[in-house]
Amino acid sequence: MEPLQRRALRTACLIAAFCIVAFSALDRVLAPAAWLSLLGLRAIAGALLLGIERWLRNERARFEPAVAAVIFVLATTLSAGTLRTGGVHSPYPYSALLIILGTSILLPLRPVQAAWIHLEMIGITLLPLVPLAVTREDHLALAARASFLVCGVLLGVAGTHVHDGLRRREHLARAEFARHVGLVNLGTLAGGLAHELSNPLSALSAQLELLELELPVAHRDLVGDAQGSVSRMRSVIEAMRRGARFSDDEQREVDLPLEIEGSLVLFTGRLDRRVQIVREFGDLPPVRCQPTLIGQVLVNLVANAADALQGRPGARIALRTLCANGQAVVEVEDNGPGVPADQRDKIFEPFVSTKGAAGNGLGLWISAEIARRHGGSR
Repeated sequence: MEPLQRRALRTACLIAAFCIVAFSALDRVLAPAAWLSLLGLRAIAGALLLGIERWLRNERARFEPAVAAVIFVLATTLSAGTLRTGGVHSPYPYSALLIILGTSILLPLRPVQAAWIHLEMIGITLLPLVPLAVTREDHLALAARASFLVCGVLLGVAGTHVHDGLRRREHLARAEFARHVGLVNLGTLAGGLAHELSNPLSALSAQLELLELELPVAHRDLVGDAQGSVSRMRSVIEAMRRGARFSDDEQREVDLPLEIEGSLVLFTGRLDRRVQIVREFGDLPPVRCQPTLIGQVLVNLVANAADALQGRPGARIALRTLCANGQAVVEVEDNGPGVPADQRDKIFEPFVSTKGAAGNGLGLWISAEIARRHGGSR
């Protein structure tokens, strides 16, 4: 969000630099004797704002120090004009409302940022006036101006809260749309790849069958091994085809054990002779879900289990299906070391990984999001 904030603040600096000098016309009407000195002060403030705008072009520039400097320049210039045009009774403090509401409109702020920026503004504007309030009329005038500014701050923070919520929802909608388009493109690619590979595999299988008939019996085992490899390749292609078929997010009734087997196909070479796979499939009716996404969850869970078991003797992964309280349950269990206690509450957050540099911290987060899309908690 910071690059967006920097760009918005650059625009605000240009607008503020022009307006703060243009306000010298009001100085000439309200304080003719101090007009030239205020004009010089406004020119300096405009130059400082242009300097801040130029500094913000640097990618290393930070938004919060920059916006604090902008508010300080505007507030001190406004305070100087207030002191020269009637002090407590000057109309200038009301113009702080323009700055408060303008920052809420022009800048993509978080509510906390808006709160401290606006408080800085009214603090610099009003605090110099407190010692000048002597009579009852002075106190009433100061209280009136302070109440207007406080109301402006509340409106500004409330508006910022609304805009921040809308920006977050828009960001989530864009991310969801990008994910959907990515699934469709991936499904199209997988479907095309599966189609292109199925024909050569069929020809290879037929040629292996003919070769098996011509080879001596002692060598037919080798052909049998090759046929087994071809069969595994067919299973992988079928899994790709199923994923491509349902990549449009359409929910279908599926057989969960079949989906589990399809996910395990992708780990055949990785788990063979290294990890014992235990299948405990209970009786389940067909489950309505989005197969591609559920398959992604299963692949993520099995991949995490396989990583946790790397190098451990007696490695074992158990996959279970059962029905509990009218709902289908899928369990993936391994006999690895488990998740450290201090990270169990964080593993479903994005970019949190227990694998160090080897993991990107997205697998369980994506799985949790898919679970929520299917009505789960995570």
